[in-house]
Formats: sequence, C-alpha cells, structure tokens
Amino acid sequence: MKTKSISRRIIRIVIRILIVPIALLTLLNIPIITLFKNTNDQYYGYWMSENIDEETKVVDIAMLGAHDTFSYDINLFSPVDELSADSIMKGATGFLVKGFIVRQSVTQVSNIENLLLSGVRYLDIRLTYEEGNWYTKHNYVSNDFLEQTPMIVSFLDTHPGEFLILDFQHIHGVDYAIEDDYNLFIDMLDESGLMDYAYEVSDLSELTYGELTNDKTEAKIIIISKFVASTENVLYYNDSIRSNWANSDDFEQIFNYIQEDAVAISIERDYGRFRVMQGVATMQMSGTGILKALGSWSLINRAKAFNDYLINVEDFEDLLVELPIVMVDYSDTEYKQFNTQIMEMIMDFNRNL
Repeated sequence: MKTKSISRRIIRIVIRILIVPIALLTLLNIPIITLFKNTNDQYYGYWMSENIDEETKVVDIAMLGAHDTFSYDINLFSPVDELSADSIMKGATGFLVKGFIVRQSVTQVSNIENLLLSGVRYLDIRLTYEEGNWYTKHNYVSNDFLEQTPMIVSFLDTHPGEFLILDFQHIHGVDYAIEDDYNLFIDMLDESGLMDYAYEVSDLSELTYGELTNDKTEAKIIIISKFVASTENVLYYNDSIRSNWANSDDFEQIFNYIQEDAVAISIERDYGRFRVMQGVATMQMSGTGILKALGSWSLINRAKAFNDYLINVEDFEDLLVELPIVMVDYSDTEYKQFNTQIMEMIMDFNRNL
C-alpha cells in the first residue's frame, strides 16, 4: 500500500510539472490575432482624383501604404515559406512556437479590396515563386497572388483618376539577374491583367499626376521590381524608390530614424524617386524583443499603438515633404481614428502641393 501511495504521489507531481509548460505553450500559441478588429468603413475610393492637381509630380504625392499587403490570409494552418523564413520558424521549434510567430506575421487584417477602399495606394508585395505558382507570404504562405489580383483589376476598372504603386519588395525563388526569370514575372503580370494598367515611365522624376492618369480619366499602376532587366513599364527598384527600414521595436528610436532619413533626403536633394516612410515596429529576435512581443500579443496590436504614436508626434506632417508614402501595418485600423486621421492629413497635404 505504501508503494502504491508513493507511486500515485510521483504521478501527481509529474502531471503538475507537465501542466505548466503545456499551459504556457498553449497560451503562447493561441492564434487569435486581435480581439477587437476595428477597421474604417469610410469610403476613400476617389481621394486622389478629388484632391490632387494634375500638375503635381507623382513622386511628391503623399499616400497611405500597406506593409506586407497580402499577409491577411496567414493562419495557424499556413505552411512556412521555406525560402524566406528564419530557422526558428522551421522544424520542431517552428511547430512549438507557430501560433506566436503567426501573430507576429500578420500585418493586415483586411483584404486588398477593402484596403484600397480605405485609401491605401502603395502596396508592399512579397512573393515566392514555386513550381509555377506565385504565392504571397510573410514568414508563412498567405495566398495565391493571382487569386488576389482580380480585386485590384476591379478597383482600377471602376476608379478612374486613381493610381497604385506595386512595389515587389521581395521575390524568392527567382534570380533577379536572370532574364528568363524576369520574363516569368512579366508573364504572371500579363496573366493577372495588371500589365494592361502599367504606365510606361520614361522619366519618373518629372512625371505628373495628370500625365499618369490622362487628366484623371484613367486608373494606372506603377510597377517596381528588383529585376535587373526591368524596363519602362516595370521600374528598377534602385532607380525608382527609396525605402529605409529602422528594424526596431522601440517607438522613439523608429521615429528618430525616420527623421534622420528625412534630413538625409533634404541634404542629398533625393526628390526624383518615390520615398517611403517605413512606419513599422518590428519584433526583435532577442530576449527583450520577444518579451515585448509577448506583451503586445501580436504585431497587429503593436501596430495599433505605433500608428497612433506616429501621427501624433509633433511635426509629423512636415515629414511628408521628404517621405510622402506612409507605409504602416494595419493600415485601415480605426483605433483612435488612425485611418481617418492619416487620410485627412494626406488629402490636406496633397491639396496644398
């Protein structure tokens, strides 16, 4: 009897010891991105044509951008993107922390149609090319890009006077220096219907909004890629855009970095290409960074706080002269009326150019 009692006691102790890490892992991996999805339903379908003068240079136009635009379909069942994900996201470790990493990978909660209607005009696009398919991703595969493009084409069909910047920031599974890979990319754009709206740019620094949209009668896109063979209807990244990343989770440090970038643009007179303000707070892969990420629960929750911080820093609007494309996570959030506030700032800035 004494032996059985000791055995039961040992079993209870083992169970208690196991319960703690199991409970922590369960909590760590709850895949709920945010409890309160609060997006703006105000219509900004024609904000460009209603607020921008035809003579305005397109590189100076302020607009809202969506960081990792197509990450909205990432969930607990999404496969890891083997070509771009960090090692911690793969194998057994990746399985144990997947829910947590998923919460740090979803940057937008609305699909592309709703993002465009909420005022977004700059799309930060990350793709992986694999076995003839083009997948959107951010650590994990989100969706098939060609299944998303009909929403972009539909918007362009019905919103003359608007234009979009499609910045293919990263494409894994291709070699930017190989022309055959570039041709695969062009074939995909043709298949999607996007090339029908691509504007052939001869001199980006002098291109006006009126020229781009045929005096507000047409919707157009400007496509940017890192393929060396890029042509006039697909601009080469280094020549056409400036987009510097603070790579920090500290709000003040990020804003200081943005200010320094703006000063550098002013000194260098680097106004002849698109200029992106990367207003994103990035989880740091350190002990402190992971604890901060756990504290905010998800990237989306962190974005809500940072977006509000960003637009309420003194003289934020002055930075739009040097960095007119404001790229953020959760770009259509109405937490503390962010989307309404930033769109009012953007429209007012453009009216006064």
